[in-house]
Amino acid sequence: MRISKLRTMSKSLFWGDRPLPENSELKGVIETDNGRTGILLRLKDGMYVVGTAGTILTLNQDKIRRKLKEA
Repeated sequence: MRISKLRTMSKSLFWGDRPLPENSELKGVIETDNGRTGILLRLKDGMYVVGTAGTILTLNQDKIRRKLKEA
């Protein structure tokens, strides 16, 4: 799993022009172990998800928190 800082064009590239989920925080760009690339979001409840084309998928929360501490 790789996490990189958000580039200006990244949100629209991976998410489109849709609004982000309410009270979510855009953390960066993520490439998961299975090759999926999208934006890393932290939802209002603290859960981290990957967002692509207006959809969100959950991530292994322990693994993502470890990766964020390493970054």
